[in-house]
Amino acid sequence: MKVKRIIRWILFPLLTFLPSLRLNGLKRIISNFGGHEIDHHVRIASSTKIIGDFTAHIGANTFIGHETMIIGGKSDIYIGKHCDISSRVSLVMGSHEIAIESERSAGIGFSKSIIIDDGVWIGFGATVLPGVKIGKNSIIGAGSIVNKTIPPYTIAAGNPCKIIKQYNQTTGQWTTV
Repeated sequence: MKVKRIIRWILFPLLTFLPSLRLNGLKRIISNFGGHEIDHHVRIASSTKIIGDFTAHIGANTFIGHETMIIGGKSDIYIGKHCDISSRVSLVMGSHEIAIESERSAGIGFSKSIIIDDGVWIGFGATVLPGVKIGKNSIIGAGSIVNKTIPPYTIAAGNPCKIIKQYNQTTGQWTTV
């Protein structure tokens, strides 16, 4: 476990100095050596940061854009196959309980896993909060704050994120919600 921590805290920051979308194999090998499970067909921009004591599971043919931050406590993140995560997206597994009557409002820390199913597209600058699941082939609009589970085949956007449309696979039609 100490070796993984050393790799995560020393080698991971060095990844930001690699060319932005080159040497994906080297980035993946270092990340996997540090305890993550990243498929060999994943493209991660070098400015993406994976910070925390968790395991990132990332499926084949997924793209993660520039300056994206994957951060959290001890809960894991699961990102499916064929996902497109734009730049400056924040995937945050950690938070705090509210402790309004203590010296600090941020009470005891906790973390919850995030699950991003296959084929999901997350727009620029979106934030996904702890415990959220985003269903298969869903689309999250740019700048959205996702604080609850999003069902499959859905377009959702806003702050807080709300469902805008759902795709009906039987009829092949979009329904406005």
